[in-house]
Amino acid sequence: MFPKNVKTTLLCGPKDLSKSFMFEAATYWAEEGQRVVYITPVPLEKRPAACHDRKNPSVAALKLMRFVYLSDYEALVEQLFKLHTYTAIPSVLLIDDLDDYLLSDDQAPGDDKSRSRIARICALILHSMKSCSRILKKNVHVCVWTNSSLIDNFIQRIYFRNIWNLTEKQDEKVILMEKCSIGSSLERSYTYYKFQDGMRVLQQILGDSLEAS
Repeated sequence: MFPKNVKTTLLCGPKDLSKSFMFEAATYWAEEGQRVVYITPVPLEKRPAACHDRKNPSVAALKLMRFVYLSDYEALVEQLFKLHTYTAIPSVLLIDDLDDYLLSDDQAPGDDKSRSRIARICALILHSMKSCSRILKKNVHVCVWTNSSLIDNFIQRIYFRNIWNLTEKQDEKVILMEKCSIGSSLERSYTYYKFQDGMRVLQQILGDSLEAS
């Protein structure tokens, strides 16, 4: 299920951390010269608060970052089908708060309809980025944030090679990051104080996605 040309990372954690981490992930990849599409259900009205001791993205990096605001599941599906037709095809896809697209008002987490929708959208994400990889003739990357639907869900292990659980500690001054691997509950963990690690922890997490085969 894991295509070699699509590197997948799932970040599982509280919703109030997602904007900061996903924006910093977008900045990290853009500074590496990757073209990034950042999908979010809510427009970013301002630059998210920082978790890492980072600089603001350079002008060159900002030009490589495209922010797409999609309000519902149908809009997300439509955009994923179009991704490989963009004039500037992305090599990185970030989806913030995926849960907002997965559960409708008449669905409960864990029911058959919900699981079916989760599986369909995850499969479409992979298919879409495989198409981008084929056109670009290079490896591409996917990073998705979930706060409920994909946590402790067997579907996560079908579609995501790198799975990280994030938990805030010590009055939100410390973030514990634990990597879960296929076949075992915990592979490695990092603990860091906000603003005191540069971009070291984020680079390590995303580096797993870069290196995984």
